[in-house]
Amino acid sequence: MGINNLKIVLLITATLITLASSCGKDKNSSKPCRNGRYSFEVTSEFSPQKEVYNLGDTIFFNSTIPKNLYDNVSLQNVDYSNSLGIGGNITFSYMDTITHVGSDSYSRFNIIPLIGATTIITNTPEKGLNSRFQEGVNYQFKIAIKLVQKGLFVIGVTDLGSQGISGQDCTNAGFAMTVTNTNKNINLFQYALNYTPDAMTQKGIYCLRVR
Repeated sequence: MGINNLKIVLLITATLITLASSCGKDKNSSKPCRNGRYSFEVTSEFSPQKEVYNLGDTIFFNSTIPKNLYDNVSLQNVDYSNSLGIGGNITFSYMDTITHVGSDSYSRFNIIPLIGATTIITNTPEKGLNSRFQEGVNYQFKIAIKLVQKGLFVIGVTDLGSQGISGQDCTNAGFAMTVTNTNKNINLFQYALNYTPDAMTQKGIYCLRVR
Protein backbone atom coordinates (compact mmCIF):
# COMPACT_ATOMS: atom_id res chain seq x y z
CA MET A 1 0.00 0.00 0.00
CA GLY A 2 2.82 2.38 0.94
CA ILE A 3 4.68 1.58 -2.27
CA ASN A 4 1.68 2.33 -4.46
CA ASN A 5 0.98 5.60 -2.67
CA LEU A 6 4.54 6.79 -3.07
CA LYS A 7 4.67 5.90 -6.74
CA ILE A 8 1.57 8.03 -7.27
CA VAL A 9 3.30 10.90 -5.46
CA LEU A 10 6.51 10.60 -7.44
CA LEU A 11 5.28 9.63 -10.86
CA ILE A 12 2.36 12.02 -11.25
CA THR A 13 2.52 13.64 -14.66
CA ALA A 14 0.62 16.53 -16.13
CA THR A 15 -0.86 16.11 -19.59
CA LEU A 16 1.16 18.77 -21.29
CA ILE A 17 0.66 17.68 -24.88
CA THR A 18 -2.95 18.27 -25.92
CA LEU A 19 -4.56 17.15 -29.13
CA ALA A 20 -6.10 19.63 -31.53
CA SER A 21 -8.38 18.89 -34.44
CA SER A 22 -7.66 22.09 -36.35
CA CYS A 23 -5.22 24.99 -36.46
CA GLY A 24 -6.13 28.16 -34.66
CA LYS A 25 -6.38 31.49 -36.39
CA ASP A 26 -3.42 32.83 -34.42
CA LYS A 27 -0.37 32.63 -36.69
CA ASN A 28 1.71 31.88 -33.58
CA SER A 29 -0.32 28.79 -32.69
CA SER A 30 0.83 25.25 -33.35
CA LYS A 31 -1.17 22.11 -34.16
CA PRO A 32 0.26 19.17 -32.17
CA CYS A 33 0.36 15.65 -33.60
CA ARG A 34 -1.06 12.66 -31.75
CA ASN A 35 2.44 11.24 -31.30
CA GLY A 36 5.03 13.79 -30.24
CA ARG A 37 7.36 14.48 -33.14
CA TYR A 38 10.45 15.07 -31.03
CA SER A 39 12.02 13.26 -28.09
CA PHE A 40 14.79 15.05 -26.22
CA GLU A 41 16.86 14.37 -23.11
CA VAL A 42 17.44 17.11 -20.53
CA THR A 43 18.95 17.42 -17.04
CA SER A 44 18.48 19.19 -13.73
CA GLU A 45 20.29 19.46 -10.41
CA PHE A 46 19.74 20.21 -6.73
CA SER A 47 22.38 22.25 -4.90
CA PRO A 48 24.12 22.29 -2.53
CA GLN A 49 24.23 18.50 -2.58
CA LYS A 50 24.09 17.03 0.93
CA GLU A 51 22.31 14.24 2.76
CA VAL A 52 21.48 16.21 5.92
CA TYR A 53 20.30 19.82 5.99
CA ASN A 54 19.42 22.09 8.89
CA LEU A 55 16.03 23.68 9.47
CA GLY A 56 16.05 27.02 7.65
CA ASP A 57 18.52 25.96 4.94
CA THR A 58 17.76 26.67 1.28
CA ILE A 59 18.20 24.24 -1.60
CA PHE A 60 18.25 25.40 -5.21
CA PHE A 61 16.76 23.44 -8.09
CA ASN A 62 17.98 24.43 -11.53
CA SER A 63 17.49 23.16 -15.08
CA THR A 64 18.82 24.69 -18.29
CA ILE A 65 17.77 23.42 -21.72
CA PRO A 66 19.72 24.48 -24.83
CA LYS A 67 17.68 25.44 -27.88
CA ASN A 68 19.70 23.14 -30.12
CA LEU A 69 18.79 19.60 -29.05
CA TYR A 70 19.44 16.08 -30.30
CA ASP A 71 16.22 14.34 -31.26
CA ASN A 72 16.08 10.64 -30.38
CA VAL A 73 13.43 10.02 -33.07
CA SER A 74 15.08 11.51 -36.17
CA LEU A 75 18.62 11.15 -34.77
CA GLN A 76 19.31 14.73 -35.82
CA ASN A 77 19.92 18.05 -34.10
CA VAL A 78 16.85 20.27 -33.91
CA ASP A 79 16.56 24.02 -33.34
CA TYR A 80 13.75 24.19 -30.77
CA SER A 81 13.57 27.98 -30.44
CA ASN A 82 10.24 29.77 -29.83
CA SER A 83 8.49 26.96 -27.98
CA LEU A 84 4.90 27.63 -26.96
CA GLY A 85 5.99 26.59 -23.48
CA ILE A 86 8.05 23.87 -21.81
CA GLY A 87 6.99 22.55 -18.42
CA GLY A 88 6.41 19.63 -16.08
CA ASN A 89 5.85 18.90 -12.38
CA ILE A 90 7.89 18.90 -9.19
CA THR A 91 6.44 16.82 -6.35
CA PHE A 92 7.24 16.83 -2.63
CA SER A 93 6.78 13.80 -0.35
CA TYR A 94 7.32 13.17 3.35
CA MET A 95 8.67 9.69 4.11
CA ASP A 96 7.31 8.25 7.37
CA THR A 97 9.83 5.92 9.02
CA ILE A 98 7.16 4.35 11.26
CA THR A 99 4.38 3.58 8.77
CA HIS A 100 6.84 3.36 5.83
CA VAL A 101 4.46 5.38 3.68
CA GLY A 102 5.08 8.48 1.60
CA SER A 103 2.62 11.38 1.70
CA ASP A 104 2.21 14.68 -0.16
CA SER A 105 4.10 17.44 1.66
CA TYR A 106 4.30 20.59 -0.47
CA SER A 107 3.22 22.79 2.47
CA ARG A 108 6.29 21.69 4.44
CA PHE A 109 8.46 23.80 2.12
CA ASN A 110 8.56 27.44 1.07
CA ILE A 111 9.13 27.73 -2.67
CA ILE A 112 10.51 30.90 -4.26
CA PRO A 113 10.51 31.06 -8.09
CA LEU A 114 13.75 32.62 -9.38
CA ILE A 115 13.64 31.93 -13.13
CA GLY A 116 10.50 30.76 -14.91
CA ALA A 117 7.05 30.40 -13.38
CA THR A 118 5.24 28.03 -11.01
CA THR A 119 1.62 27.19 -10.27
CA ILE A 120 0.13 24.73 -7.78
CA ILE A 121 -0.95 21.38 -9.22
CA THR A 122 -4.73 21.70 -9.68
CA ASN A 123 -6.96 19.79 -7.23
CA THR A 124 -3.94 18.32 -5.40
CA PRO A 125 -2.17 21.37 -3.93
CA GLU A 126 -0.20 19.31 -1.40
CA LYS A 127 1.39 17.26 -4.18
CA GLY A 128 3.59 20.01 -5.60
CA LEU A 129 3.83 22.48 -8.42
CA ASN A 130 3.78 22.90 -12.18
CA SER A 131 6.97 24.33 -13.67
CA ARG A 132 7.21 26.54 -16.74
CA PHE A 133 10.59 27.33 -18.25
CA GLN A 134 11.61 30.86 -19.24
CA GLU A 135 12.98 31.37 -22.73
CA GLY A 136 16.12 33.45 -23.26
CA VAL A 137 19.41 32.36 -24.77
CA ASN A 138 18.36 28.95 -23.43
CA TYR A 139 15.25 27.68 -21.64
CA GLN A 140 15.74 27.85 -17.90
CA PHE A 141 13.88 27.11 -14.69
CA LYS A 142 15.17 27.76 -11.17
CA ILE A 143 13.55 27.79 -7.73
CA ALA A 144 14.73 28.21 -4.15
CA ILE A 145 13.38 25.58 -1.73
CA LYS A 146 13.33 26.78 1.88
CA LEU A 147 13.36 23.93 4.42
CA VAL A 148 10.84 24.82 7.14
CA GLN A 149 10.00 21.43 8.73
CA LYS A 150 12.06 18.50 9.96
CA GLY A 151 11.84 15.00 8.50
CA LEU A 152 12.86 12.75 5.63
CA PHE A 153 11.70 13.91 2.22
CA VAL A 154 11.91 12.97 -1.43
CA ILE A 155 11.51 15.52 -4.23
CA GLY A 156 10.40 14.16 -7.60
CA VAL A 157 10.95 15.79 -11.00
CA THR A 158 8.82 14.58 -13.91
CA ASP A 159 9.58 14.55 -17.61
CA LEU A 160 8.68 17.73 -19.49
CA GLY A 161 6.49 18.49 -22.46
CA SER A 162 5.89 21.19 -25.07
CA GLN A 163 2.88 21.69 -27.35
CA GLY A 164 5.18 22.78 -30.14
CA ILE A 165 7.14 25.58 -31.77
CA SER A 166 5.26 28.80 -32.41
CA GLY A 167 3.76 28.79 -35.91
CA GLN A 168 4.93 25.25 -36.76
CA ASP A 169 2.56 22.27 -36.74
CA CYS A 170 3.56 18.82 -35.47
CA THR A 171 6.48 20.09 -33.43
CA ASN A 172 5.25 18.97 -30.00
CA ALA A 173 7.95 17.30 -27.94
CA GLY A 174 8.73 15.25 -24.87
CA PHE A 175 11.78 15.94 -22.72
CA ALA A 176 13.09 13.01 -20.67
CA MET A 177 14.38 14.51 -17.42
CA THR A 178 17.34 13.20 -15.43
CA VAL A 179 18.39 14.61 -12.06
CA THR A 180 22.19 14.57 -12.33
CA ASN A 181 23.23 14.78 -8.67
CA THR A 182 26.00 12.25 -8.04
CA ASN A 183 24.43 11.24 -4.71
CA LYS A 184 20.64 11.30 -4.51
CA ASN A 185 20.66 9.81 -1.00
CA ILE A 186 18.68 6.76 -2.05
CA ASN A 187 19.68 5.21 1.29
CA LEU A 188 17.17 7.54 2.99
CA PHE A 189 14.42 6.27 0.70
CA GLN A 190 15.35 2.66 1.49
CA TYR A 191 15.49 3.33 5.23
CA ALA A 192 12.16 5.17 5.40
CA LEU A 193 10.08 3.08 3.02
CA ASN A 194 11.68 -0.35 3.29
CA TYR A 195 12.31 -0.85 -0.42
CA THR A 196 14.64 0.33 -3.16
CA PRO A 197 13.11 2.55 -5.86
CA ASP A 198 13.44 1.22 -9.39
CA ALA A 199 15.83 2.78 -11.90
CA MET A 200 13.12 4.89 -13.53
CA THR A 201 12.12 6.40 -10.20
CA GLN A 202 15.73 7.01 -9.15
CA LYS A 203 16.30 8.93 -12.39
CA GLY A 204 14.04 11.77 -11.27
CA ILE A 205 14.30 12.01 -7.46
CA TYR A 206 16.42 13.64 -4.77
CA CYS A 207 16.17 12.55 -1.11
CA LEU A 208 17.11 14.57 1.97
CA ARG A 209 16.92 14.74 5.74
CA VAL A 210 16.04 18.00 7.52
CA ARG A 211 17.04 18.23 11.18
